[in-house]
Amino acid sequence: MKLILCLFSCIYAMSGFTNSIKPIDTITVKKDSRITTDNMGNVFVISPTNDIEKYDKNGNKLATANFKVLGTITYIDATNPFEIYVFYRDQNKILYLDNLLNLRGETNLESIGISQCAAFARSFDNNLWLMDMADLKIKKYSKDSKFIAESASLNTIISDGPIFPECMVDINSTLYVLNNGAILNFDAFINYSKTIISDSITAFQMVNQQIVYLRNGAIFTYNPVLFKSEKLELGLPEKIKNMRIEKERLYILTDDNLILHAYSED
Repeated sequence: MKLILCLFSCIYAMSGFTNSIKPIDTITVKKDSRITTDNMGNVFVISPTNDIEKYDKNGNKLATANFKVLGTITYIDATNPFEIYVFYRDQNKILYLDNLLNLRGETNLESIGISQCAAFARSFDNNLWLMDMADLKIKKYSKDSKFIAESASLNTIISDGPIFPECMVDINSTLYVLNNGAILNFDAFINYSKTIISDSITAFQMVNQQIVYLRNGAIFTYNPVLFKSEKLELGLPEKIKNMRIEKERLYILTDDNLILHAYSED
């Protein structure tokens, strides 16, 4: 499966972007690297050889880590900047790292009866959301492996296309699931609410009450009140591989560079 790095953070709305976006640093990265960020403005680069590098918002390297014995990193959840969750789907494991990328623990999903986890997320209350492909249900477990809740089977919810969530993100007790280019919305009890938008999305980020998302290498915004999408024309490189926005920084990932931009609000 194509590895998708899900983008999600709390920033200002589309109107906050201005023409005063300027590059402040460029970090050379290996082709096929991926990125995510935490809400303190730090950026994490995941190389194709599964090195994890952490930089601050000015491009200074803070830490590095590699757990090559576990193979390919599927997804990193840095929504808690002091406890980083790293998911290895092939090994069916989640590692817990501190803010300097030191190993602090792990969960073996096989041991809790999840043999086919497609995606995961840290919940708002520091537990785990897990997508169990065995019965197509989203399940919630505590970090000490106790079952908490589960959703209805997604095949009773999704009628079009395959069911294989590529990432899940919890923000303020609302769970957002990226599946087959569409963003699905679930409440804190894992009840399906609605499909917010379906637009061949490969990555997304909440922007106050709007969504910033990536499609075909370009950045769009979606206003759920007006049901309207709009492409952002920011003079950025074509065919962006990934993007993040945090703490007055816009991070743009191209084939071989991570470009750090400063932005200002209107």
